[in-house]
Amino acid sequence: MKQPLPERWVGDEFALLVEAVQDYAIFLLGPTGEIRSWNRGAARIFGYPADEILGHSFFQFYEEDDLERKKPQRELETAAKEGRIEDEGWRIRGDGGRFWANTVITPLRANSGGLLGFAKITRDITERRETAEQLRQSEESFRLLVQSVEDYAIFMLDPNGFVTTWNAGAHRLKGYDESEIVGRHFSAFYPEADVAAGKPGEKLRVARERGSVEDEGWRIRKDGTRFWANVVITAIHDARGELRGFGKVTRDITDRLRAEETQRSLLEQREARLQAEDERRRVEASYSAAQETSRAKDEFLMTLSHELRTPMTAVLGWARLLPTLPRNDPMFAEAVASIGRSAELQAKLIDDVLDVSRILSGKLRLSLESVDVERILSGAVAAVRAMAAGRSVTITTSFAPDLGMLVADATRLQQIAWNLLTNAVKFTPRDGSVQLSAWRAGSHVQIAVSDTGEGIEPAFLAHVFEPFRQAEGPRTRVHGGLGLGLSIVRYLVEAHGGSITAESEGKGRGATFTVTLPVAALQPEAIRAEREEAAQQSRPIDPNRLRNLSILIVDDDRETRSLISAVLRRAGASVTVSPSAAAAFEQFDRRPPDLVLSDIAMPGTDGYELARELRGREGGAKVKIVALSAFAAGAEAAGQSGFDDYLRKPIDPAALVERLASLFGR
Repeated sequence: MKQPLPERWVGDEFALLVEAVQDYAIFLLGPTGEIRSWNRGAARIFGYPADEILGHSFFQFYEEDDLERKKPQRELETAAKEGRIEDEGWRIRGDGGRFWANTVITPLRANSGGLLGFAKITRDITERRETAEQLRQSEESFRLLVQSVEDYAIFMLDPNGFVTTWNAGAHRLKGYDESEIVGRHFSAFYPEADVAAGKPGEKLRVARERGSVEDEGWRIRKDGTRFWANVVITAIHDARGELRGFGKVTRDITDRLRAEETQRSLLEQREARLQAEDERRRVEASYSAAQETSRAKDEFLMTLSHELRTPMTAVLGWARLLPTLPRNDPMFAEAVASIGRSAELQAKLIDDVLDVSRILSGKLRLSLESVDVERILSGAVAAVRAMAAGRSVTITTSFAPDLGMLVADATRLQQIAWNLLTNAVKFTPRDGSVQLSAWRAGSHVQIAVSDTGEGIEPAFLAHVFEPFRQAEGPRTRVHGGLGLGLSIVRYLVEAHGGSITAESEGKGRGATFTVTLPVAALQPEAIRAEREEAAQQSRPIDPNRLRNLSILIVDDDRETRSLISAVLRRAGASVTVSPSAAAAFEQFDRRPPDLVLSDIAMPGTDGYELARELRGREGGAKVKIVALSAFAAGAEAAGQSGFDDYLRKPIDPAALVERLASLFGR
């Protein structure tokens, strides 16, 4: 059953989905074309930051001629009527510059059929267009060159040998006007004896088989005179290998001396033609590679959309069912557990996407320390055992006694092991087995994960660590996930100065992944204790932790306001909520709170502007202001705007309480 669109269809979930995409401008339009969302790719391609463009019409991206012809309006009308519209043309950036764009507009409708707005995806394909235009100009220049040459008869034949083009050299050499010869068979240039012997047809046959044929002999002009000719016939095929016709070059070499001079010129022209053909092939290969990359990214976005919606189906379904269930109903506990599992799965998917984004942008940072290898690996096994037990997969370990310590980021090292183990369990059938082994090899530690699962096809083995690549297609996949786990593992291993290899004897023969990490110089400090946040996640909230503190929550999302308000009240705080910055200003002026907890992305006035405005109001200098945002980055901008702290969504309730309490020295 199709899920209805939520009432608030532009929200944080959509922003998270598209935020990491930079090669595509992906945004939403209202029914009349006003811009309602703006992703990072849109800001990069069009040159507008979100706060300058949201609420404006997308008409401003079109040239004056398009606006006079009402092209934007027609595109919306066509998309609403036909279900989608795709177009290519010039668009205008914020700085006035132009770029050639490929755009797709798709209508968004409610279950009732009413038009909610449009989804718009734009790609900058200026470089591809310029490449195609350069190729076209090159071909046009070559055609004009051929047409203007008078010393050579250069013309085309169709596959049956009938003349289709005629240049000035052909007219001078053979005496025919273009209107007289086009459409006639090229055997008209041969002596009667050659025609009777079938020589013209034989030359075409040889050219088809060998690619080209060169010949010298007598040829006949229109006036009946003869000349000794050097002739080259070349078979021309299209990209599919089908014969399109023949290129024919004829020279009058009656005078041998002139023939030698003109022969050198022809060779130079032939070399130029071959170079042009080689350049064309390189351009086509580059275009094909770009198309393949685009296809892979499109498949990844399709997979990402599917994987994010899958756990959300369980969350929304159970959340709507919960109010109808008594608390003592066994299904109530099942609903709560399912919501938790689905939320954790969605958080993991988002973390994977963000990890890839940080890696590709060079923003991934490692916190290196001396770590106990066996303890880290044992922790990863413990985290995966429940998943393995649910699939009846046995996990065994084999750790060498001298594993000892190595310098690494403990969290990322456990992530490496966890990703490899979950990947092995996922692709291992019921009653199969997975083994985790680790041993010392000189100045390195080697970690291997082997399984008895589905194995890897030899053709895909070389691509197994590539992002946006999966052995299964997005519409026929048996296994879930984004297919980013192994690419993240490779990046993390290489960030530690190590390497990873994959081995498989083929389909159904299992696979082995081996990680090699340098031990490096050991640090003298003790192994770091479990992170404070992890301890807080398992600790109940102290009802007196925030007692006597007044807190104002500012967030345009009702569910977030409700959750945060409940958590802070449980910790003893006095809480008021505001759905917008405007309402927050009124509440602040009536009675400044001890602390303001604000979202960043809000309609109208965002969190940054809110913080700056509050700092300038009476009592604002003493108030603690904390950002709680779903954006992966922004701590530096938050500090510049006047925030005292910057927290990322989702955040554990106990961790939130502790961070706020620490601001007041508690």
